Amino acid sequence: MKGYVPGERKEYQWESDDPYYEKKKYPEPTVCEKCGAVFKDGRWQWADPPKSANKALCPACRRERDRYPGGILILEGEFLKKHKEEIMNRLKNAEEEEKTFRPLNRILWIEEDGDTVKIALSNSHIARKLGDALEQSFKGELEIKYKENEEFVEIRWKRD
Repeated sequence: MKGYVPGERKEYQWESDDPYYEKKKYPEPTVCEKCGAVFKDGRWQWADPPKSANKALCPACRRERDRYPGGILILEGEFLKKHKEEIMNRLKNAEEEEKTFRPLNRILWIEEDGDTVKIALSNSHIARKLGDALEQSFKGELEIKYKENEEFVEIRWKRD
């Protein structure tokens, strides 16, 4: 997966070292030039921005642009081959539900490599939520690995 190289991610000693951690508040209102989310009332949300709104890229769109996910979900196994459409629909529904209230929690991109599907996610929270949705809906084995000193998670789901 371009941009995601295990073992080559910079480890942050504190949250403020992370380039996606917002050390400042955006001027209100600010609209994301890519996804249309609006920063108002101190948070990113879905709203109609006024024409005079400031423009910027939200943290999730910056991660997507930089190809630097906050989490990765890796799907494998025979069950995946037979039920891929159903599994992907479940994940997209869970993402839509989450994104309704938290616009920065989203799928950034999806790549397929043979019998493996890799889903890049904007942060560890949405990665965990999608992993849990898979386990609840389809059972299987869920392996969760947080990288030390960083808000990054790699989740593997497999069912044969």
